[in-house]
Amino acid sequence: MAKKFFYNRVYNTKRTIINIVIIGVCIIGIIVCFILTSNFQGENKKTPGGELSIKKEATVEINEEFTNDIFFSKIENVDLSKIKIDYAEDYDISKVGKYDVKIQINGKSYDSTINVIDTTKPVLSLKEVTIKQNEDYTANSFVDSCSDNSQEKCNIGFYTEGVDEEGKNVTYDKYTKAGTYAIKIEATDAAGNQTIEETKLTITDKTTTTEKPSTPEPEKPQEVTCKYGNGEYDSDTYLVAINITTNNCAVSLDLYKNVTTSKDINQLMETETTRIKKDVEALNLTGTLALNRKISAVVNKTGDGIVGYELKMTVTITDNGEAKTVTEYKVDKNGKRVFIENPYKLAE
Repeated sequence: MAKKFFYNRVYNTKRTIINIVIIGVCIIGIIVCFILTSNFQGENKKTPGGELSIKKEATVEINEEFTNDIFFSKIENVDLSKIKIDYAEDYDISKVGKYDVKIQINGKSYDSTINVIDTTKPVLSLKEVTIKQNEDYTANSFVDSCSDNSQEKCNIGFYTEGVDEEGKNVTYDKYTKAGTYAIKIEATDAAGNQTIEETKLTITDKTTTTEKPSTPEPEKPQEVTCKYGNGEYDSDTYLVAINITTNNCAVSLDLYKNVTTSKDINQLMETETTRIKKDVEALNLTGTLALNRKISAVVNKTGDGIVGYELKMTVTITDNGEAKTVTEYKVDKNGKRVFIENPYKLAE
């Protein structure tokens, strides 16, 4: 009988130790989960009568007006006026940079960041200029007005990467002979955003007088011979976002994908990509988003040369195996969206 009792005591002791170990592991697991949950910034925050989710980073354009909802990816039945937003001392909406933000909810503080960016091109308006031979001109001579969302002064200069229809670099500040010339002017801001516009420079013979002749002769139209055909294209099929013709002459087909001629359309694509991502993010859609960007070269009607480039943007979303279009559009030369599909009423 004693032997049997001995074995029972040993068995019960082992079982007690195992139970204690299991309970201890469970308690540790609960503590770890609590710590991880408390530190997870994207976790939904309960508020009286509602629920919201804080973004780790909110993005806004320089000098752009915004409301506090940009800091939240989910807002349900919450009065944002009762939520306090504290910005870092160095925060300045007029300067590009990242700034710390404290969000006060029900006496608790949460960290976020506001990212002030500048992806908007300057707005440049040009005028035609007429001078006599041996007179000087500068890039600013052609500027009627220029403004930027940064509210800073535009940097004005001649477009240094222009090419003619043969692919040769054009120096727009070196014309001296009498004639009419296409001039390209570029305006940039501190963030590197660039706008390029074209105007005309007319240089008259130094002996030309402004006095009208007694019997004026009708002006003869200038004849232009285009080596690669003129700039006429099928406007019913294509929307030219970037025009690369010179004096309405198409350029060589060999310049397709040339880094100089395609620079402007690629820059426009990157600017529009930043803009559409921001717009779609604000929709707070549920599902997997996909962005398709397509650049097409626009050939003239005769097929002899390139007229310009076209940009098409398509955003789709897939949810529960079903794909649908969020937006599809082309971009014109002024950066304006020309929609093909726009079910969510995005801005032009």
